[in-house]
Amino acid sequence: MNIFLLPYPPSVNTLWRHKGNRTYKTKKYTEWITDAGRHLAQQDKPKTFAHPVKIEIAVGRPDKRRRDIDNLTKSVLDILCHHKILEDDHWVHRLDIYWSENVVGCQVIIKDLAGQVQGDI
Repeated sequence: MNIFLLPYPPSVNTLWRHKGNRTYKTKKYTEWITDAGRHLAQQDKPKTFAHPVKIEIAVGRPDKRRRDIDNLTKSVLDILCHHKILEDDHWVHRLDIYWSENVVGCQVIIKDLAGQVQGDI
């Protein structure tokens, strides 16, 4: 099991903008990518996962506003791939995400599922 701490991820609704035929990352997203990269650089990096994994994401609420938790997974999975923690997010066979009062930002737990039978996952 590998555990990573990241800053609160941006919603998928704020990752990209479109202008004409061009799609680009927003300033908010590029700043989060840089900040998350700094967080990951300070943590032990495992060998790249290139087989089935379970990912659990515990997210601390930044405020009392209503939010859709499912909008937060895209940026987290993409940063794990960008930093070669995951070879590709198609290896995520199970994904759990939940609000946690015990976390600031988000905590990502990766569990290796290699060798497990599908029913054991």
